[in-house]
Amino acid sequence: MDALIDFEVVLDPAEPSVTFKATGLTDTALSATLEKIGLNSVSLYPKSDAAKLVAAPANALALAAPAVLKGALEGKKSADIPLKTPLGTDITVQGQTVSVKLTSPELGSHDGMLMVSGTFVVS
Repeated sequence: MDALIDFEVVLDPAEPSVTFKATGLTDTALSATLEKIGLNSVSLYPKSDAAKLVAAPANALALAAPAVLKGALEGKKSADIPLKTPLGTDITVQGQTVSVKLTSPELGSHDGMLMVSGTFVVS
């Protein structure tokens, strides 16, 4: 059975993108902010007779959707992503384990890539 009001939804681009910006880093979490939504347009194509009756107002809403989403979310929605363990590694040298842990992590960038710097503690 088809839905009473049924539309085919077409997005441009077909697979919208979302860009996050790393905004903070601690030993336990990376903070990120939603920076950009890559969605240009939403188009609705009626698939039922009932949908044809409401196509005009539905498409008016669809035209506004990308701007509304971007206005509500871009640069405004942040989240802390927990880290399972502090940044670092354990290295085994001649049967002895050496732990290298990052303290006071700081975010930066280098050639367009995320860079993490700070002080390392070796134990």
